[in-house]
Amino acid sequence: MKHHHNHTPVVIADTQHLTREGLRSILQPHYPGVRSVSGREELQQVLHEHPRAVIVTDFILFDFLSIKDIGELKKQHEAAGIVIVTNAINQYQIKELNNAGIKTIVLKKDDEEEILQAVGSGLKGKKYYSGSVLDVLLRKEGPQEEAYLLTTSEIDIARLISAGLSTKEIASRKHISFHTVMTHRKNIFRKLGVSSSTELILYAIKAGLIDNIAYHI
Repeated sequence: MKHHHNHTPVVIADTQHLTREGLRSILQPHYPGVRSVSGREELQQVLHEHPRAVIVTDFILFDFLSIKDIGELKKQHEAAGIVIVTNAINQYQIKELNNAGIKTIVLKKDDEEEILQAVGSGLKGKKYYSGSVLDVLLRKEGPQEEAYLLTTSEIDIARLISAGLSTKEIASRKHISFHTVMTHRKNIFRKLGVSSSTELILYAIKAGLIDNIAYHI
């Protein structure tokens, strides 16, 4: 079924080409005027031309310094809608986005229908959390919530990855086996929904999971 919001452009704002094209393939049949941008300047230009545009973006992997930064963008362009489509999220981030007036959130692992529901809600200015986001939001605080984030050991490993050390070098530094480091690394990537060291570093810095690190990309 086609959606009739032709006068309100949907703008995919993501630095990753594959993500932009994947979202475009989902949205284009329903919103023919879909546009995509890979940087902040392009996004500002589109918002200047179309103040009521709906932005579909990843607050971690796009050109935002923090959630506060995307909140400032929302203040500057109050008529624009923002739909968050991200790899992973925690309760604190959901609440911080909500406080910034951003209340439409889905995860990249969600199915096509949930993504379309989110964009449709964004166009109508309505709140929408996908089932997986609600699961995070409603999860009781305590061990389960803590397990969603990085453990102390995992933060330590992430610091060393950020400094450019190899798995072998980290094993030597921490006096643990190569296999143990690989297990930590896989757990870190899984919890944060990232697929490379570069994405890990960007996520950790922007989400505030790792503070004051000397990083290497």
